[in-house]
Amino acid sequence: METTSETKIVLIVEDDTSIVRSLSQYLHTLGFSVEVCQDGSHALGVYHSVTPDLVILDLNLPGKDGLVVCEEIRALGNTPIIILSARDREEDRVYALEHGADDFVGKPFSPRELSARAQIVMRRASPEAHGRTGTFTHGRLTLDTDNFLVSADGEEIRMTKTEFQLLLYLLERAGRIVSREDLMRDILGYDNYLYDRTVDTHIKNLRKKVWDGVNIETVRGIGYRVAEEESR
Repeated sequence: METTSETKIVLIVEDDTSIVRSLSQYLHTLGFSVEVCQDGSHALGVYHSVTPDLVILDLNLPGKDGLVVCEEIRALGNTPIIILSARDREEDRVYALEHGADDFVGKPFSPRELSARAQIVMRRASPEAHGRTGTFTHGRLTLDTDNFLVSADGEEIRMTKTEFQLLLYLLERAGRIVSREDLMRDILGYDNYLYDRTVDTHIKNLRKKVWDGVNIETVRGIGYRVAEEESR
């Protein structure tokens, strides 16, 4: 497939050849350009060389653990990351999200399902996803919606694009209760709510990052709310 400036690049970091082959073929049929790395110790170098729009990252890799690779990529920027793992317990999902992943897919999986999740994550990361341009301020926080940047009193706060979208969504609705279902549908892009803990984990990470700039209140059994009087 010929690669154009509009072609999205997906980097697959996975050492299982059968998974790489089937997933690559499916992504190619959807119009993506696919790059592959099968060793964790080489992943960062490949990432630098191809500058992907999405990273699909296995946890159990030769050379370097996938979570370490995830942290290294996240330290460089907010490229969306989907974690793959045969360890599919809830605590594994939470742990991956806390280390900077945007989504988590347990093995075994269908290429169709993973490709759909990949498209959701990339749509979520596009500037058009939030329908706003320019800057948005809330108390001490300033959000640059064109570049997915957040700062508090001029100091940058690094976060994933998913976290950015969730934060902006909550701040735009300051004073109102936002349900978990709304966040799952409007931000994470899921029509079923089996990933309820995913939202909770992202919110937990946001609280750690913006604790001194905004208070995200939990409304038990419903969702979250940011106080309206903090806006300016």
